[in-house]
Amino acid sequence: MQGTKLETIALENGITLSWDEFAKGTFLEKNGIYCTEIGKGYATGEIVIKKELLNPAGIVHGGVIVTLADTVAIIGCGYLYEAINITTVSIYVSFVKTAVSGTVVAKAKVVSKGNNLSVWQVDAYNEGNELIAVVTVTFAIKK
Repeated sequence: MQGTKLETIALENGITLSWDEFAKGTFLEKNGIYCTEIGKGYATGEIVIKKELLNPAGIVHGGVIVTLADTVAIIGCGYLYEAINITTVSIYVSFVKTAVSGTVVAKAKVVSKGNNLSVWQVDAYNEGNELIAVVTVTFAIKK
């Protein structure tokens, strides 16, 4: 189920980001979060589950899913707005199933594109392609 990691993200305004440089030394790199697809109004990303990402019950910690969703959506938002100064304002999550191993895939899409605020929905799937969470993220955009 694992997709191919995007090496670079090129915006139409000429800004190009190397994923490895972007994530270097951050929480994203340490935990293996990466993007696999991006376009105007959508983005997809993944994380490979390792033992350190499990809670004591042996399932993926909810914070991992939320972090993956926030990351994928903010990358998609930056691509859509061609901006890098974006801040998460709020996150709402509904967990519907669990993940215990394999790869978790997050698919983000824009719900609302305002001048200063953008709302995104992210659906997260476990290795069996079952929906495990629905996350709504609101971002503030400064250009």
